[in-house]
Amino acid sequence: MDEILAVLAPLQALRHRHQEQLDLHRTADGDVIEEQRTAYEEVRETTAMEASDTLGVVIKRLELLAAIPTCRAFTLAFTGPGHEDGERPWLFVVHATDLHDAQRTLRELPSFQQWLEDAASPSLNAPALLTEESHPGTGAPGSYNDLRHEQASLPAQRAPTQPAAAGTAPFAPTSRPTRRPAITAARSPRPSLPYGRKEHHL
Repeated sequence: MDEILAVLAPLQALRHRHQEQLDLHRTADGDVIEEQRTAYEEVRETTAMEASDTLGVVIKRLELLAAIPTCRAFTLAFTGPGHEDGERPWLFVVHATDLHDAQRTLRELPSFQQWLEDAASPSLNAPALLTEESHPGTGAPGSYNDLRHEQASLPAQRAPTQPAAAGTAPFAPTSRPTRRPAITAARSPRPSLPYGRKEHHL
């Protein structure tokens, strides 16, 4: 069910945003305001192009779900800013066949590479993978950084890299991409709890 909701939610948000943009040029009955027809048609063209681009990403995500061997959601947990103060791990979700494949896939995503650069400042330890907190499946929606849409939007997967060794070895960026979607998260102090009961809420 989570896999379906993860695909459906951004589509619903896209449709709602497009309807709001079009409604600016329509009456309460849904008729186009004649004086604004040119602007309305321009918005229709823009939203149609965005919808077409999004369709390609959705198809890719569905192909990942139907792939053989089967891909499924995996959650990877990392130490990060605030870890020394007892903050919860940072959680990232991608589609993969197993945890090693999930690690490889995550390292290829521009937004994760950007997060690594931001998190590994001179005054902080490099983020480390928490293998004991990484697992198949996901937590509650909104409790993790869902990178499956970005994963599906990549033009092609790079060649597989050697899987990371078990444990908490630090990760490092593999390249410096030119365009990186931002990862944001609430960073207010939270009570320290055992890692087994933690999730980083975004």
